[in-house]
Amino acid sequence: MNVVSFFAGAGGLDLGFEQAGFNVIWANEYDKKIWETYEKNHLDTILDKRSILKIKEEEVPECDGIIGRPPCQSWSEAGALRGINDKRGQLFFDFIRILKAKRPKFFLAENVSGMLFPRHEKALQNIKRMFKDAGYVLSVQLLNASDYNVPQDRKRVFFIGMRKDLCIHFKFSNKIFPKVSLKETIGDLMENALPALDKNKTNGMTCKVPNHEYMIGGFSSIFMSRNRVRSWDEQSFTIQASGRHAPIHPQAPKLGKIKEFLFQKRSIYIED
Repeated sequence: MNVVSFFAGAGGLDLGFEQAGFNVIWANEYDKKIWETYEKNHLDTILDKRSILKIKEEEVPECDGIIGRPPCQSWSEAGALRGINDKRGQLFFDFIRILKAKRPKFFLAENVSGMLFPRHEKALQNIKRMFKDAGYVLSVQLLNASDYNVPQDRKRVFFIGMRKDLCIHFKFSNKIFPKVSLKETIGDLMENALPALDKNKTNGMTCKVPNHEYMIGGFSSIFMSRNRVRSWDEQSFTIQASGRHAPIHPQAPKLGKIKEFLFQKRSIYIED
């Protein structure tokens, strides 16, 4: 089945769909810093680099499904929680605009758990209504990545819709997988990571394993950016785009009681 992707980022969601047997034929991402990464990892996908605001419905290829991750900053508990009052939060409307025009068999949209906060109740109900008015039977559920073989507590709200004329109601599986610990997943990297250079500059090609290095910055008082620690037998806290909050490698330079650690491709937390 052919799928098109919006707010594609580096292509993680697209990769998941490809591994599940779908063809991601076209994707849209506006952030130019991500384009090279996406293109090198999705050689067979056409990448549209415009803002979704400038994309006309007829310019989107015919497809069986539309997937997307509208920007989460407006809804995140780590942000200002402005929700639909933020221009980024309003991009949900453009996702629905294109969905309504293209009418694929299904869609999937994903966002942060902050969407479920009481302050966003009215906006959330409006988004649900718009999905239904677009002609879809809607299923919504909060999922945690740690229940699906990912060593990270990462809660996300999933919206999945099936076109009404197909008479299919998608049901989320009740199957929960055993928890996977950090040690099981990335314990082999303990001796391979390097501390970042001054001002957290990368070691580049001198890394023993490409990209595997940890930050040497100090403690942050910013909520969800502060150093938070979990043991090797647990799952990490949510990994953010910034590595400031990710502690620590036992061989890292001493930075008081709390130190930071980040593998740029595989992030972990361990006890001091």
